[in-house]
Formats: sequence, C-alpha cells, structure tokens
Amino acid sequence: MEPGWRVGHLKAMRRLWGHFAALMVLTSVLVVGPSGTACACSCAEPDPVENTAWADLVFVGVVVDIDRPAFSTSTGDLMTARLTVEQVRKGTAQGPVEVKTAMEGPSCGFDFVEGNRYLVYSREGQTSLCSGNELLGAAPEVELEGDVPVAALIGGGAVLLVAALALWWVLRRRSAHLASGPADAGAGPAAQTDPGPANAGHDGEAGPVGQDSA
Repeated sequence: MEPGWRVGHLKAMRRLWGHFAALMVLTSVLVVGPSGTACACSCAEPDPVENTAWADLVFVGVVVDIDRPAFSTSTGDLMTARLTVEQVRKGTAQGPVEVKTAMEGPSCGFDFVEGNRYLVYSREGQTSLCSGNELLGAAPEVELEGDVPVAALIGGGAVLLVAALALWWVLRRRSAHLASGPADAGAGPAAQTDPGPANAGHDGEAGPVGQDSA
C-alpha cells in the first residue's frame, strides 16, 4: 500500500502544479491582451475651428489617473482618463472630468499620459487621436491619483510571489519526506533484534550450572 499511496500523492502534486502554471499563463494573457493586427489611424489635418464645432466640451486639464480595463480583447477597447480641469473653453465642467478613448493608437486612441497637461476636445465624454487634442507640457505640481493603485498592484504581486514560493517549499518538503518514508520503514525490522531466544538459551544453560554447583 505504501508505494501506491506515494505514487498517487506525487500525481496529485504534479496535477496541482499544472493547474497553477495554467492559471499563471491565463492571467498573463488576460492582462496583456491578445495581439491583433495593427492598422494605422488616418486623421485629417487638425483644424481648431472644426474641432471646436464638433466638440461639446473643450478644456485644458491635467491627467491625474488612467483606468485601463483589466481584461482587454481588442485595441479598440476604451480606457478612461481622469483630468483635473484648469480652464474651460467650451461647454461646462464641474470638478474632474472623465474622458474615454480607445486604448491603442491603431484604433485612433489618444495617448494620454498621467501628469501631462492637455487641451482636450471631447464629445459625449469621448475623444480620439483625430479630435485635435494637444499636449501642452508636463504638470509636476499636480498630484496624481493613480499612485496608490499602482503601489497596491505591486504589493499584490509580491504577496502572490511569496505565496507561490511558500507552496513550492511545502510541496518539496512533503515530497522529500514521502521519498524517505518507505526506506525508513523497511529498515525498521532489520534494525530491531529479538533478545528472547538468546536470553532464553542463556537462562536454560544457567540452570544446570547452578544445580551442579549446588
């Protein structure tokens, strides 16, 4: 029974590691997203008058946070840029403004960067590479909102790494213990001796000697 139980346990551990590896691969694919064929985004020459007429909100703001979808299936998936409004040139805006755009340039997504100041043309909460947005420079004096989520993400990755190492160490110790168990069990009977017959023989011989002495 011992060898069969050991083989079954080793198979279970291998199956567990296989599931863990598959989960890590799936997670990396979902986070990175599938690679698609890149198509160039073609835009007309920027015209501030036409861009202003198209937009329902034109403002100057600083990007303080960018929210990208955790599970992306296309470069056309939308991400959300959150901007602190500094000046409104058309429309109305109260407090921070959220603007959606495609995640990648090939889908005409505008490449917002946290900490930069932009002139933004948006319509119904969306903008694109062809909307006429302009980079006005960096704004290091503005506090970002995305610092805490990034730190939390790094901390979560560290916790997962430590947990994986701990699981590997436990499984390795258990495998080593199981490998040495049958050998110790087999050595047990050989190491033990039964002093009964020897003592019995010694006692049996002692009787006659004692009687002769008497």
